[in-house]
Amino acid sequence: MSRQNNIINKPEPAPGTLGKLDLFGIGFGAVVGAGMVTLMGPAMAYTGYSVWLAMLLATVLALVMIFPYIILGGTLRVAGGQYSVVTNLTSPSAGGLVIYSNLIFTVQFSTFAMAFGLYMNMVLPTVSAKIFGITIIFLLVGLNLLGINAFAKINNLMSGILLVSMVAYDIYGLTQINQPIFDFSSSQMFTGGFKGFFLATFLLINCCHGYYGLIYFGKEAKSATKDMPFACLMCFPVVVFIYVTLAMVTSGTVPYENANGAATILPAALAILPKPVYYAFVVGGPIMAILTTLNSSIASFRFQPTQAAKDGWFPKAILKENRFGMPPIQLLFMLIMLLIPIVFNVSIVTINYISQIIMFGLGIATLIGIARIPKLYPEAWKKNSFHMSKTALWISVLLSATLYTINFVKAVIVLEPIYAVIAVVAMVVALVLGKVIADRGGLHIETSVWPPKSE
Repeated sequence: MSRQNNIINKPEPAPGTLGKLDLFGIGFGAVVGAGMVTLMGPAMAYTGYSVWLAMLLATVLALVMIFPYIILGGTLRVAGGQYSVVTNLTSPSAGGLVIYSNLIFTVQFSTFAMAFGLYMNMVLPTVSAKIFGITIIFLLVGLNLLGINAFAKINNLMSGILLVSMVAYDIYGLTQINQPIFDFSSSQMFTGGFKGFFLATFLLINCCHGYYGLIYFGKEAKSATKDMPFACLMCFPVVVFIYVTLAMVTSGTVPYENANGAATILPAALAILPKPVYYAFVVGGPIMAILTTLNSSIASFRFQPTQAAKDGWFPKAILKENRFGMPPIQLLFMLIMLLIPIVFNVSIVTINYISQIIMFGLGIATLIGIARIPKLYPEAWKKNSFHMSKTALWISVLLSATLYTINFVKAVIVLEPIYAVIAVVAMVVALVLGKVIADRGGLHIETSVWPPKSE
């Protein structure tokens, strides 16, 4: 006989301290990472000089894909990540899918360490990229075990340096373009035809939508349902400008053969910047983007497994903390997941596609929950920030689900069969495991979703 699951919504806390600009900084820091500085060359290998057009389309489609999340943030004050939201808006078994899928999705963070290795190897070629990548993983996990999170303490400063570095580089780089990236009759434009342009766009899309994650900071926001949508939509034009101009500069300032398929954006930077400025840009731009994102990913990983263990999804043993208040078992798991792709020489592009497969299950579960908001929270829905109808919501959800599905199918087709099978099987196992444990009962689930208070 199965036991009953209890779902309890935590009492709503007092308004937090984060305003619009603080939330913008969080969103910007989340979206600017390894993908921006490692996928330009591989995308160009698909479509040639039209890579900047593929990036433009990718940023727009990314906004369409995550727009339902922005609607969610403009309707309800949310915290606790996808697990809390999905459990509250759908069912415990869907929450289980999210929890177990997120364990697998951590492999995506290894791309940050790989990217760090690639960039450090360009600066110090005598040390291999793999050694750099492995070293930074051990270093950052070790720092987090000691309770040290120096990067987080100066997050706003580092995000500011990153923003200034990338904008200045892009603006200067635009004046140095000497390749025919705007000549639509060139044989090096749309080199892979429609298929190549499609593959480039959906390779790049995964690095363009990370700012949606800031909606889960509702607990810390001053006015969540008003500021979250504003901050997300502020991120969009900044992402478009930085990413599209970066694609133009990366492909348009060096000979085609030097940019096509390049693992980093540094060939262009080296060609147009004086040596001292070049090294300053490498640190202030790509390396800073990678390190801040990797460190915050390691530091924040423990939040969802910790809550899941308290709720009954995992053994309570993973909650054990060291004298610095950090959970060694969870960070050891994170360490192993980050090392596996590097040790086995799995490429950044391959990891990107694997994560898109896993993201499909996470995304669809969340979209189903978002579509139920008008039914579950009718009063909050009437006051949503977009003054949107149910029909408009469902259209937005359908468009997003379509893009998630295209992403999923494309990743399965493009990936080597062994990786595609592993990723699909992992997602199915997460779904089944969530269903079995939820049906067994005995879960005591705390969620963090609050409708705005009546004014």
